[in-house]
Amino acid sequence: MTGTQVILLGLDGLDWSEIDEWMYNGRLSNLKHLVSIGTTSDLTSTHPPWTPCAWPSFLSGRNPGQHGVFDFFTRDGYDKRLISRTDVDAPYLFEVADAEGFTPMVVNYPATHPASTLENGAVVPGYLAREDVTFYPKGLRADYEDEYGEYVIYPEYGTEDDPVQEYVDIARQRRDMARFLDTRYDWDLMAVQFQVTDSVFHDLDDRDKIRQVLEKVDEFVGDIIDLGEDPTVLVASDHGMGDYDWTFYVNSWLAEQGYCETTTGDAQYFRQQKDALKGTDGDNREDNGSTPLKTTIGTAANTLSKVGLSPQRIHRGLSTVGLADTVERLLPEDALVAAQNQVIDHPSSKAFQLYFNSLGVHLNVEGRDPEGQVPQAQYNETRAELIEKLKEVRDPDGNEVFDAVLPREDVYEGKHLDDAPDVILVPRDYRYDVSGSILDTFRRYPHKNHKPDGILLSNRSLNGVEKPRIYDIAPTVAAVLGLPVDTNTDGRVLLEDTEPVERTDWNELIDDYVGSGSETNMSGVEDRLADLGYME
Repeated sequence: MTGTQVILLGLDGLDWSEIDEWMYNGRLSNLKHLVSIGTTSDLTSTHPPWTPCAWPSFLSGRNPGQHGVFDFFTRDGYDKRLISRTDVDAPYLFEVADAEGFTPMVVNYPATHPASTLENGAVVPGYLAREDVTFYPKGLRADYEDEYGEYVIYPEYGTEDDPVQEYVDIARQRRDMARFLDTRYDWDLMAVQFQVTDSVFHDLDDRDKIRQVLEKVDEFVGDIIDLGEDPTVLVASDHGMGDYDWTFYVNSWLAEQGYCETTTGDAQYFRQQKDALKGTDGDNREDNGSTPLKTTIGTAANTLSKVGLSPQRIHRGLSTVGLADTVERLLPEDALVAAQNQVIDHPSSKAFQLYFNSLGVHLNVEGRDPEGQVPQAQYNETRAELIEKLKEVRDPDGNEVFDAVLPREDVYEGKHLDDAPDVILVPRDYRYDVSGSILDTFRRYPHKNHKPDGILLSNRSLNGVEKPRIYDIAPTVAAVLGLPVDTNTDGRVLLEDTEPVERTDWNELIDDYVGSGSETNMSGVEDRLADLGYME
C-alpha cells in the first residue's frame, strides 16, 4: 500500500431524478452521507449512453473514438460479435496502477474479460463476460466460492418468484467479494461495480421494489467504504435513467426511404445473447417463459409473415384485434420479432443501423465495406442528404424525434473514428429508443431507459470543473493515487487539493494490458450468439 486508498464505486444507470426522493428521506443513508460531507454533480456519459462504451471510457479516460467501442457489439464487415476487453483499444486505470506498483482490486466492471494479468492486484470480470469466466489470479474464484458459495454475474431477469431477493443476492456478492479481497490484499484501489442498479429499472415496474433493491445496494456501498482507512471515495454512474415514450424503428424508416433493403431470416435478441453468456440455452431452459399464448402468437405471426404479410402489417393487425399490447406486455420487443422474420439485407442496402440500438446509421460504402453500394465520390452528398431527412422525422404526435443528427466527426475523435457509425442520432430529450428491428416505424412504448447524465458523489471537494464527464474519472483517480495522468485522456482532474501530477502516455507504461494467460477464446459464445437485438 502506498498510504493513499481510493474506493471507486460504479452504480450503473442511477439518475438523480430517480433517487432524490429516497436520498432525502433517509432511505439511501450512505449516499446521503457522502452528499453531506462532500460534493455531488451530474456526470455526462458517452454517446450513446450505453454500458459497453461508457464503462471503458470511465476506466480509460478516453472517448469511444479513441478506445473503439461504440455498442455491445463490434463489427467485421456486416457480421457482429459481442465485445470483450480485447476490443477496448486503451489501457485501463487499474492496469496502469498495477504497472506502477500499486495494488488494485477490480470487481464486476463490464468489458473487463478476459481478466488482465496483473502483478499485484485482482480482477473479477462483470457484465458481458461468460458466467463461467476465469478470475485473476487463477484460483481466486474457487477460493471465494469455497467460503461464500457460487459467484454469479447475471441475475434472473423477469423472475416471478422474488425479484427483489434475486437482485439483492447478486448485489451482495459484489460486497462479499470486496470483503474477501480485503482480507487477502493490502490494496490501494478498490473498484467495485453494481450492475443491478440499472437492471431493476429495466425489469421492475414497481418503484417500491426498486427502492428495496437500492436500499440494500446503499447498505453494501457503506460496507465497502468501511473497508478503507480514510479513503478518497468516488461514486459514479455510467449514465442516467428516465422516461421514454416511443420506439423509432430507424431501419423500417430507412427501408421506406429507399436506403435499406430487407430479406427473410432469423432475428436473435440480446436476451438470447445473455442466455448464452450465462451458460444456458434460451430455447432449452427449464423455464424459458413459454406459455400457450406466447407460442400461439409467435406461430401465427410467423405463418402470416411467410405468406407475404410485412412485419408492419402484422403488427397493425395485432393492434386491430387488441393483441399488440398483450404481445408487448408478455414479450416486450424481443418477442415482437415473433411478428416478423425480416432482417436487413446489408450487402444490398445503402444505409442501415447495423447495431440494433447504437443511435447511429452506417452507410454501405464502395471500397470500404464488403459490398458497398454508395460510391466514395457520393459519400458526403449521400450522408448530408440522409442527415437532413432524419432531422425532419416526426413522431405520430407531430414532434421532432431528434435534437440533433450529426456527422460522426462532430461527436468522436481518435484513431477509431472510422469504426463509428457515419451518422450519429441524438434523440429529443432522450425519450425515444432507436431500434434496428423491422416493424412499424413508430411504437408508443412508455418505459425507463438510459439518459446522458448520471451521478457523481465524492467525500472530497470538486475543483469547480463545469459539467464533469465520464472521461474525468480515470485521470482524477490517477491524480489522487499519485499516478501519471494519461496524455491521451479526454478528461480532467476533478478534485481539489490534488498535487500537481506528471503526465505520460499510458500506452507506454504497459506492454500488454490484456493478459495472455487469460481466456481470450469466446468462440463458444459467438457460435450461440447472432445479431444484437433490443437491449432491455
